[in-house]
Amino acid sequence: MGARQRLNSFYLFAVLIAAAILGGAAQSWLLFLISAAIMTTLLIHGGDIRPTPQTRRNSRKRH
Repeated sequence: MGARQRLNSFYLFAVLIAAAILGGAAQSWLLFLISAAIMTTLLIHGGDIRPTPQTRRNSRKRH
């Protein structure tokens, strides 16, 4: 397991813990699911969770 996968799993684990705390405090499965989805989406959009490896692309090569 590479570093990217470990970081992704750590972030997802942290999201599930935070969502569980929110959902447990409100005693609501719906709040758990919504908060987990929102936090996961925000982390993916922010670039913290990277589903695919980023490749280096040279837009301009010099010869």
